[in-house]
Amino acid sequence: MTDKQKLKLMKLCEHWADHNDSHVESFKKWHKIAKEMQLNEVADDLMNAIEAMNKSTEFLISAKQKLE
Repeated sequence: MTDKQKLKLMKLCEHWADHNDSHVESFKKWHKIAKEMQLNEVADDLMNAIEAMNKSTEFLISAKQKLE
């Protein structure tokens, strides 16, 4: 891997992690709406998506740190 590729991958990991965070905010909004509508199974799925996205972000940040 060249230094240029390494830098690119670091930036991509950071970008993807930030992008995940924006999705999580949207998921939280719709999770709340689903709960208010008593769509509990939908709300549960959205909470699972939030947790999975947060875990994905952790992996991306870890990968970025390993490249530093």
